[in-house]
Amino acid sequence: MFSVLLRKKEGFRFYFVLSDGTVEYGGGLTGENVLVCDAACPQKELMLRTLINKCINDFIPEVKTRGDWGTELARFGFERRGDLYTAGFDTLKLPHGCAE
Repeated sequence: MFSVLLRKKEGFRFYFVLSDGTVEYGGGLTGENVLVCDAACPQKELMLRTLINKCINDFIPEVKTRGDWGTELARFGFERRGDLYTAGFDTLKLPHGCAE
């Protein structure tokens, strides 16, 4: 079973720790509004969804990230701009796989 808990970490606006019971992986929003996650995290999409949910709930105006999440970032409202993907508060979303 996985748990994802909010923790304080210097240099981050917010930071979450995902645990599988034995190993912990971190991810968060940096002071520069960039979403990041430990490279070895086996549940990157779960971490991404957690971070996006927090950004939406906290009304973060704009966030950026790199394309290393292992999923299509356009589904979450991101648009590629150079080396980064960017999304505004009005475009961020948490897609689901249900048929419409």
